[in-house]
Amino acid sequence: MNYIWDFDGTLYDTYPIMMKALMRTFEDFDLQKDQVDVYKKIKEESIRQMIIDWQLPIPDFDQTYHQYEAQQNKGSFPFVEAKDTLKKLQEKGGQHFILTHRTVESTWQLLKRDGLDSLIVEIIGSDSNFPRKPDPAAINYFINNHQLDRSQTVMIGDRKLDIEAGNNADVQTVFFDLDFLGQEITATYFINNLKEMVQIF
Repeated sequence: MNYIWDFDGTLYDTYPIMMKALMRTFEDFDLQKDQVDVYKKIKEESIRQMIIDWQLPIPDFDQTYHQYEAQQNKGSFPFVEAKDTLKKLQEKGGQHFILTHRTVESTWQLLKRDGLDSLIVEIIGSDSNFPRKPDPAAINYFINNHQLDRSQTVMIGDRKLDIEAGNNADVQTVFFDLDFLGQEITATYFINNLKEMVQIF
């Protein structure tokens, strides 16, 4: 099997850091927002969509948020089960790829720090010049460039746009549901813990 992973909220528990950076940014811009509403918005959609829908200052809000997030980046760590899951799936012959909205280099830095870099074949990030998820272009690139069997490829993510990207690329999908927000998600499989991946595949 070929595994294409989302990063934030799927392999790494980065949302606490992201939320701190976002709430600090709202304060800087003197905007009163409820933390629960913010979290729900970015989980169900994305930070970019939140900025558009809430008509936040462009590009200042996004730039300020990313500065704060980068300062706290070292406080983000993989989910407890991530390394073991990646290893066990690789031992079964699996290949791992990452499709993320953060930059390629910042993703590699975290993976190297935590000893996960050797498990990943390639990363596509926000600076890779591909359309953002749910556009399937990046997944199709992985498939074409690495000659992957589409029927043996799966996209794993914690947000609807990850699953839609996989569906649009005609690959299997796994929705990693930690929050039980009750969204209407059309995925091949649903998991609540990464170790379930080893049981499924």
